[in-house]
Formats: sequence, C-alpha cells, structure tokens
Amino acid sequence: MKTILVVEDEPRIAQIVQDYLQHAGFGVVIAAAVAGALALAHDRRTDLVVLELGLPGLAALDVARQLP
Repeated sequence: MKTILVVEDEPRIAQIVQDYLQHAGFGVVIAAAVAGALALAHDRRTDLVVLELGLPGLAALDVARQLP
C-alpha cells in the first residue's frame, strides 16, 4: 500500500483529505505542523507528500527542500 503524508494545520480539512485518500486505498499520515511533518518524513517512508502552501512558520517550498 502506498502511503501519503498530508501536511495540513486545519483539522477538518486534514480529516476530509484523509477520508478521501483512505477510500482510494492509500495509507495516510497526518502532520499538523512543519516540525511534525519533517520528523515524520525522516522517520517513515512515504510515497507522496501533500503540503499545504499556507503553513505558519517556514514557507512550503522551504519545507519541501528539507524533505528526504
């Protein structure tokens, strides 16, 4: 099963995205903050990252550059 890391700080939106992806047959890992997303990306092997562009803290492109 392919696993997707979803980085979204709005819990309601994260839940909707998770529901759709799981229904489509994907494993889903949710991170609500940049630090959590980077830690999860380093600790777990994910096949795809869905990254919110408007995260507080680092810009989304800066986060993407730090992903393994």
